Amino acid sequence: MLAVAVSHMGYQMRLLSWLGFLLLIAAPYAVQADPPHNIAVFGDSLADGTWSGLYQELKAHPEDKLYRDSKVGTGLTRPDYDDFLASFTASLGPDHITDVVVMFGANDYGNSLRDENHKGYLFQTPGWTRVYEARVANIVTTCRKQGINVYWIGLPVLRDPGRNQGGLFLNGILQQVVTSNGGVFIPLEDDFKGPDGGFATHLPDAQGDLRDVRAEDGVHFSFYGYDLIAKKVLGVVLVPAPAPAPVPAPAPKPAPPAAQQTKS
Repeated sequence: MLAVAVSHMGYQMRLLSWLGFLLLIAAPYAVQADPPHNIAVFGDSLADGTWSGLYQELKAHPEDKLYRDSKVGTGLTRPDYDDFLASFTASLGPDHITDVVVMFGANDYGNSLRDENHKGYLFQTPGWTRVYEARVANIVTTCRKQGINVYWIGLPVLRDPGRNQGGLFLNGILQQVVTSNGGVFIPLEDDFKGPDGGFATHLPDAQGDLRDVRAEDGVHFSFYGYDLIAKKVLGVVLVPAPAPAPVPAPAPKPAPPAAQQTKS
């Protein structure tokens, strides 16, 4: 009886050891739980509309919080940019923001701006581009230094041809500066085009029914249009963190060569 009990106990120990080994090698592949998000929205009236879409979509994610810091009529060419940057920086800490969604540009088209020495530059000139790039970079790097993710939404197709070309110019700046400073650029310029590749006020939904997606001003969106933008943004923001790559086991060291016998 004693021999049988000892044998059974040995089997259990080997089984537990094997299960522990399996858990050890499976751990690196486990899905990482995505922590709650504290999302702040900054920008102009397009950002404000996007906030409303995010608010509706995040009702299905009560663990995540949404903060509204958008302002109608604002932009990065305004003379109070330095005040905005200071206020923006101060707002990130108290609410423990984890993700920032930004949308600027609709009010920057055609506007001149001044640099830190109050020298003025016209839209699309090299000086204007340099100052605008620096302002975008300041926003992104301010967040990234604090470990905050940045998701910058590009401008959509616009009804006015000249304004649309200006939007494409701004999108080129935004995509390059945002991504090179550690942010994520979310383009919209191809999402709301009609069958002819141009501006469209109505587009088919998933069921094929035409829905109004844009406002009559040729810039802003309908509630349904903002909902589509929110879905696209959250499809990026709420992606769970990838599991870390498994650490490969070290290769076994080769056995030392057998000692050669010498004849006497």
